Amino acid sequence: MRFIVLFLVFTLSFQFLGCYALRKKFVRKRKKETPPPLYLELKEYPEVPTKEMYDEYYLFVRGWLDELVKTIQEATSSKRQKKCIDEALQNLEQIIYFYNEEGKKSIEPLHKELLSIREKVYNPYFITSQNPSYYIRKISKIKREFEKNFSYKKASLWLKTQ
Repeated sequence: MRFIVLFLVFTLSFQFLGCYALRKKFVRKRKKETPPPLYLELKEYPEVPTKEMYDEYYLFVRGWLDELVKTIQEATSSKRQKKCIDEALQNLEQIIYFYNEEGKKSIEPLHKELLSIREKVYNPYFITSQNPSYYIRKISKIKREFEKNFSYKKASLWLKTQ
C-alpha cells in the first residue's frame, strides 16, 4: 500500500509539474552575440592649427563637394548625397574652428548656403522636385568661392595663433 501511495504521489507530482526541467535540460540555448571589441585610438591635436591639418580639411571639403555634384548629376542614391553634404559640412566646421572671429564672419555665408543645400538634400523629393542642374551650379559656385577665398595662403590671416 505504501508503495502505491508513493507511486501515485510521484506520478501526480510529475503531471502537475510537467517535464519543464527535463525539457529545459535538452533544449538548445540561444547563443548570445557578443559585439566585436571596439578599439579607440585617441589622437591629440595641437591647439594651434597646423598647415597640414588645414590643408587636409580644405581638401576634404573640396572632395566632398565634388562628390556631391557627381552624385546629383548621376542621380545616385539619396543616402550617398546625404553623406556627401554631411561630410562637407563637418569638414567645413572643422575649418571654421581654426578661424578667429574675422575669419568666421567671412566664411559664414558659405556655411549658411551649404546648410540650406543640406535641408534640400534631406527633402525626400529633392531630385524630382527641382531641376538638378540648379543645385549643381549652386554647389559648383560655392566650391569655386571656397577655393578662391579660403586657401591656406589667404586664410592664414584668420587662423588662431593661440
